[in-house]
Amino acid sequence: MRSAWDAWEQFRYLETEPATRRFLTERYACRGLDHPERLAYQQSHRFLYTCIQARTYYAQAAESSLLIQPLLLFYGCVNLLKALLITREPEYPQTSRMLQHGVTTRKIKKSAYQLLQDEVRPQKEGLFACLARALRLPVLQDRYTLEYLFCSLPELAGDYQRTGHAGCWQPVPAAVTESGVQLSFPPDKRGPLAFSAETLAAYLNRLAPASLRFFPVSENDSQIDPLAPPAGRASRAGESQVKQITVRDAQGNGLQQHPLLYAQSADRYLFWNGSAEQLPLPGWAAHYLLLYVLSMLCRYETEWWGELVLSRTMEEVYLVDRFLSIHRQWFPRYLYERLTGAETFFLKPPAP
Repeated sequence: MRSAWDAWEQFRYLETEPATRRFLTERYACRGLDHPERLAYQQSHRFLYTCIQARTYYAQAAESSLLIQPLLLFYGCVNLLKALLITREPEYPQTSRMLQHGVTTRKIKKSAYQLLQDEVRPQKEGLFACLARALRLPVLQDRYTLEYLFCSLPELAGDYQRTGHAGCWQPVPAAVTESGVQLSFPPDKRGPLAFSAETLAAYLNRLAPASLRFFPVSENDSQIDPLAPPAGRASRAGESQVKQITVRDAQGNGLQQHPLLYAQSADRYLFWNGSAEQLPLPGWAAHYLLLYVLSMLCRYETEWWGELVLSRTMEEVYLVDRFLSIHRQWFPRYLYERLTGAETFFLKPPAP
């Protein structure tokens, strides 16, 4: 993974007005907006200072105690997301209500408060709602628990399971074949990966983009039509053997990362094996919601937060610390690639 330092070096190029105006003109023209040069001239200073402030927040967070890191990182994250919005909706914000955070959580915690059981609720107005519309977020749930949010982050999968929780991401080996990339799904008794090979392929095809097709492989290595209904097998047949599924991309890009299906961590594919009814949120949304709750705890629940951070009597501090560390490294790169349209999430099978 490239470091956050690399991403901020790229951001520095946009910290001059001429570079910012050229960049915004290109972005607005790509989106088909009228008068892109005029819009870029109007928004260049706002975009420029938003990015500089974001970098400053992250730089300060890297040098700060865990006691205040969530607060600094939340506002750094907010500024990066606002910069992304400016490249897509130059008229943002149209009203003062759009400046609100757009999410809420319980202000007063119960005496037996448990971090992973806390909830955060998206609102109909505010920054989060604007981002959800601009970035075409799938239908939102009424509320999300922190347990779900931590579990849904593939970059935190190993750390989450290390603390004794059941993970939602299953590592899946892959190999290149003449017909595509062959995935070897291990036996599982829970979640979508417990489906038969045929049903699992149909499930993956339902969520995947049209160019990506999953084909179950029969015992004689022949591929089965992924759109055909399963023949003679229950969807949860309790299979004990590894399920072989071949995936092909009609555009020739290999496996393109899809946040609802799979991700890549180090040299492994990670497939979602949580609830088929509650798929993982895109990374920007999960990170935003987690940072919002942690920053609220940092600001308003100082006694509980101090106990978590300083006493080290609660195991959740490990998850919090790892999440904040990963966020500092991962989020600036993630946002820069979306700002510039330079997404590089085409996954290649691990080297043999």
